[in-house]
This record gives sequence, C-alpha cells and structure tokens, in this order.
Amino acid sequence: MKKTVTVVSTHSCPGEKVGIGKTGGLAIYVKNLINFLQNNNYQINFVTKKHSICDLDFSNKVNILHLDSLTNPNLEFQKISKNTDILISNYWTSGIFSKTFFNNRNILKVNISHTLEYLKKIQISNYKIDKHRIEEEKLLKNYFDYTVYFSKEERDTLLSYYGYDESKLIFSTPGYDQKIFFPISKAYSRKKLNINNDQKTLLFVGRLDYLKGLDIAIETIKISKKHSSFYKLLIAGGDLGSNEQEKLNLMLKKNNLDQHIHWLGSLTQEKLNLAYNSADIVVVSSRSETFGLVCLESIATKTPVIASDVGRMKDMIINYDSGVLISNIEPIKFYNKIEEYFNNKYLFKFSEESLEKIKNFKWESVFDQLLSKII
Repeated sequence: MKKTVTVVSTHSCPGEKVGIGKTGGLAIYVKNLINFLQNNNYQINFVTKKHSICDLDFSNKVNILHLDSLTNPNLEFQKISKNTDILISNYWTSGIFSKTFFNNRNILKVNISHTLEYLKKIQISNYKIDKHRIEEEKLLKNYFDYTVYFSKEERDTLLSYYGYDESKLIFSTPGYDQKIFFPISKAYSRKKLNINNDQKTLLFVGRLDYLKGLDIAIETIKISKKHSSFYKLLIAGGDLGSNEQEKLNLMLKKNNLDQHIHWLGSLTQEKLNLAYNSADIVVVSSRSETFGLVCLESIATKTPVIASDVGRMKDMIINYDSGVLISNIEPIKFYNKIEEYFNNKYLFKFSEESLEKIKNFKWESVFDQLLSKII
C-alpha cells in the first residue's frame, strides 16, 4: 500500500493567483508536486493557509486543509498529523510550522528550502538580512531528516553558513510542463493578447518585488527611449488595479513611459505560454534567485532570454544560443544586449543542444528523481 504524504505550504497556496503578493514559483512547484503524487497513487494531505478564493482542482485522493490559524491548528489537522508517513514541507515558514505541530517521530520529514535568507545577502551586497529568519532556518536542520536544495550556491550556504550535515542534503530542481510551455506562432500569440504584430516586444514575468528587478527592466525601457529605440514591455504579474500597480503607473506617467508598458496582470499558465511566445525577448532582471523558473519556461517556448547571472540561469542558458547572461546587473547592460539582438535577429539560433539542456527539467523526471532519493 502506498504511503500517505502530507505536503505543507503555509507561505502560499497554489490555488491563489500566481504573480500576486507572495504567490509565485513556490506555488507552481507545490501544485506540480501534488499532481505528481496523485498520479502515482499516493494518499495525499495538503495543508496550507486559508485565503479568499481557491481554484485548486486536485482529485479526491487529495485531502485539502486550509487553516484558519497557523498558531492553533484545528482538530482536522491533528488527524492529519497522526495519519502521515512522509512530511514534505516547503519554505522556512512551513518548516517552522511543521517543527511545531508534527510531533510524530516515526515519520520521514523533508524540507524544501526554495530560498535562503543569507543567500540573498551573498547575491545582493547591500541586502538587509532578517536575522530572526536566519536563526529559524538554522533550527530546522535538527528537525528534518533531509533538506532539499536547488543550486550549488544554496548547498554551499547550507553547509558553510547554516552548519547543515552534508549527508542530510538532497539536490533537486524545479521544472516545467512541456504540455503547457511550447513554441507557437508569434503572430497568433500576439493576436490573442491584443499586441501589435510589428512592435519590438519585451516580456517581464514575476511578482512586483524588489528582488525580481522589475525596476531594472523599466529603467532599460527608459534608456531605450533616450536612444529612440521604441520597445514595448509586457509585464505578467501583479494584481491589475492594486495599490502597488497604481504607484508604478504614476511613476511611469511622470517619466512619460506609460505608453511603453502593457500590463498583463496575473495569468493562467496557458495564457503565460501565449505571453512568452508573443515576446521577442524575455528579460529576467532578478537581483536574487535560487533557481530561475521564468528562464526555463521561456527557453521551452524558444523565446530568447536576457538574464541576470544568478541562481541556475547558467545551467539553462547557452550564451548566444538560447540567450545571454549578464553579471554586475545594470540596466545599460540589458539595453545593450537587447539592441544587439534587434540588430541581428539570428543572434540566438536555439540549437538542439539548447533544447536538450532543458529536457531533464520536466516535472515528471524531476519528482521521479527526488522521490527515489527520499523514499
């Protein structure tokens, strides 16, 4: 009989709109993990926070519990905690919750970091770290049997700064769904999204968060305008009409940039595929990443990527084939590479090697390998 797996994600729920607030790549990962588990006939509990609208569509193999309180879980949670063989926690907040409320010592306990606080300091020299979070992250090493990391940089940080035991670390990776992200006609995609077919178009995908570097992408547009290069920047992420977006709109109008920006808001995965395929270039201007899911999805659609050299971008991009990596992140560097592309559209050829490079990142392969290491 298959074991019962409890997946915990108190940071965000994959039933929330991706790209709004805290809901991003972690939620996509959790949703695909649960899909993999149910397709492989595991009994699954999913514990997450309560929120207003949830569009999860898992099968009846998945028992979903939205908690009203993360500090005083209800009786239904207590039943779940007793009926768990394997615990898979996602992110440090879920780790702290699990450490506090899963008291059964006979279960296998796994925590997936997704990102580490001190790693941000390594990637951003002036980043102000949350010391409380770092201390909490350090405590998790004594509770979990295994900790899953996504990059060599993350592994090195867990060992040297956090003092984790190397024998308890497992390497894995996020992935992508080849049935969702694939190349389709640019003209068709632009028609569906109401985008001018002759417009030089860039795409930014991500939450409206300083670490994601939307300001860098916007500054790149500002530089292009000074040089009379007229780009349109599509922004997939953020809640249309939110205070956050309105503040950005005011700044854009003040700098006469509003005509160069097209807000797409939070998109379904299917519409996001249209956005990738409608773009000439995807701009990944992140200041900090553990992995870089947007980069992977973009390459799957054969859309060139100009990306910050953070996270695992270098494991996905072949320079001047599927994209270009930029170190010492500055808007002028992004602008120069974008101009280089528009002056030579054969710059990125997407060889078989580029497409072969991402084959191992398919979700099924990713989770097959992960589960084989922990069970």
